[in-house]
Amino acid sequence: MKRITTWINLSSIALMILGLIHLTAIIIVAPMYKNLSAEQFSVFVFMYMASGLGTVLPGLIANFQINALKNKSEIAWKTLLLCSGYTIIVGIGAVIEMTDNPFTYIMLVTGILLLTPSVLIKKYF
Repeated sequence: MKRITTWINLSSIALMILGLIHLTAIIIVAPMYKNLSAEQFSVFVFMYMASGLGTVLPGLIANFQINALKNKSEIAWKTLLLCSGYTIIVGIGAVIEMTDNPFTYIMLVTGILLLTPSVLIKKYF
């Protein structure tokens, strides 16, 4: 159980770091899109930031579930499955849409790394 919760902890931290990198990259990426109209630019910035937050949040939630998992909370396990499933779906979509972006593959691999212990931990319930 300790190895699995450590695995979940590391995977969730990787997911949070990936999301924080995405959020801070707006400083570099936004000036590249100044040729958009004001409305299009604000939508782009909003969606870019929403994507970053959408990456940080499942990692944060998964990290918060670790203590509850140690206490064999089935709700924590289901929440962890939801977070890892969401991350994999977003990772698959990102790889399909942006095949040339290495971060999309990192997102998908991180989702798989989070799903694997989520499935393995089921035997403890």
